[in-house]
Amino acid sequence: MFNAMPTEIETQELDKMGDVSDLDPKAQEKIKPLVPKAYCRHRSWGVGQIVEKDDALGAFLIDFRTKKGHSMEFGYAAEALKHLPDEHFEARILREPETIRTMARDQVADLLKLVVESLGKEATVARLEESMVPHLFAADGWKKFWEAAKRAMKKDPRFVIPGKRHEPIQYMESAPESKGGGIEELREAVGAKRVIEVLEKLQKNKSSGDFKAMAEEAFRLVDAAAQKIPKSQISQVAELALARSEFAQSAGLPTEIGPVLKGILPSEPHRMANVIEALPAGKMPRFAELACLQLGERWTELFFALLPRASGRLMDAITARFKKANRLAELEGALDRLLRERLTHPDLIVWLCRNRTGELAKLANPSLFLTALNVLEKEQLSESSRGSRLRDLLLEDKELIRDLLAPSSPEEVRDVTRSALASTAFEELDKRSLIGALVKLYPQVGSMVAGENRTTVVEAPIVSWESLEKRKSELEEITTKKIPANSKEIGVARSYGDLKENHEFKAAKEMQAVLMRRKLELEAMIVSAQGTDFSGVKGDEVAIGTVVEYESAEGGEKKTVTILGAWDSDPERGILSYQTAVAQALVRRKVGDTAELPSEKGPKTAVTIRSIRPFKS
Repeated sequence: MFNAMPTEIETQELDKMGDVSDLDPKAQEKIKPLVPKAYCRHRSWGVGQIVEKDDALGAFLIDFRTKKGHSMEFGYAAEALKHLPDEHFEARILREPETIRTMARDQVADLLKLVVESLGKEATVARLEESMVPHLFAADGWKKFWEAAKRAMKKDPRFVIPGKRHEPIQYMESAPESKGGGIEELREAVGAKRVIEVLEKLQKNKSSGDFKAMAEEAFRLVDAAAQKIPKSQISQVAELALARSEFAQSAGLPTEIGPVLKGILPSEPHRMANVIEALPAGKMPRFAELACLQLGERWTELFFALLPRASGRLMDAITARFKKANRLAELEGALDRLLRERLTHPDLIVWLCRNRTGELAKLANPSLFLTALNVLEKEQLSESSRGSRLRDLLLEDKELIRDLLAPSSPEEVRDVTRSALASTAFEELDKRSLIGALVKLYPQVGSMVAGENRTTVVEAPIVSWESLEKRKSELEEITTKKIPANSKEIGVARSYGDLKENHEFKAAKEMQAVLMRRKLELEAMIVSAQGTDFSGVKGDEVAIGTVVEYESAEGGEKKTVTILGAWDSDPERGILSYQTAVAQALVRRKVGDTAELPSEKGPKTAVTIRSIRPFKS
């Protein structure tokens, strides 16, 4: 307690801390409602209740859920705490959780109204879930509640249902009084989402003649709604533009978005791509097509910007557009570059695999398989679950591996097998299944996995000192930062209870497995690696640590590559790992020798070596 009398020295120290009168007027105003039994919210510790206010110490004593009896100075409280009225949604969860739980079950609409009144613009789905889970129910209970909440809001026209987790739920004091629908309902629509809903409703219930009669005013109302949307929610403008365009099409009018909307939406293809990526998945391809009409000849720039993260539906639209313009070769080239540079999203890889016999069949090759492994490993380390569809496809589609490796050389098959064995993207049993499929198709790689002896799979790699240091740094970060942080997450998630239904706990444990696997892999790599600075290389033949210049045996442009260690590959700079198929085809060759290099697009290419020199002289 704070009631012990301070000594003279302690009093001097307390004088330095100051009381409420020492704070600036704004801070005094902020802590004025923070009296004993009042409720407050801290940005990190959540909701709490003031237990005591000690003017002598200049501090509050606060009971947070996870920090009982926490002392906080007045000055810090003014910055970090927000007062919650007694009837505030979150205050009531702390004070009377059973009552709020009953409302969540039997009076969903009333509860949502309370949420909007309490949180205002902060009444997002994400904030609502944070407030309720696990204090009212577990994650599964939240899903059931939110489904019921959406049904309740659809029945009450005063609610505006958010399209995304970080958009607020809206509630109007009075529902629009529709006069039989039509333009009257559109006039009474409040907010962009409501305008879009009415436009879509009109298209279902009216004839094209009705559309033409109301088109001019409808477009004016759409423009007015768009001008009220903040710049941070530009995707809503795009949705309005799409709704306007489809309304115009239904009316037999040109599918234009009008000068007002065109002036609000970005005119640069890359910025327009960002807008499209923020749209609901179902609207992405439709608005992308509309955006092409606005961008004119620059439509290809828009689609190229969308490619790295394109979903399946969007890829269908992009491919159809390039096919219609007889420019599929350009799309194929752009996708090939993305695959070689590993700048792709799991959904794009899934689409390419499923459409491997279509117009872009040339991309169905070993490079696509290797890219899939690389993308899965990145998704795993970034704590994302987006790669699950791709992982399932690689394991379940029995014909996929055969189709992707059909044009492969023996060297490429070995590269693919080596990469699959070293991959951390699969659980051990799944990896065995994948390797088993490779061995069944290509028995010659069986020796690489004979007896499942890992030491025969990967020989001690030769690596540069720089790449070895990077692996050591990664291991140190995992050991000293990521694993301890993950252990804390597991502890916090465990405190929520009910481990069978605790999704946070499951996710944290899955990440623990990923981190421990990567730690063991890095430890094995570092122990076995042979570091070198590539000095002492003669340069009389192609070897690790040489710079090689070659040209097509039939004559043509010369190309220079540098062959370095196993972890040094950087194709953009012409640096190849000695383990790659191209490097293996060149090693031990001398000036004037001919070599056959594997190609990503078909048969091998014959080249003649023109010069060899040491990388480090």
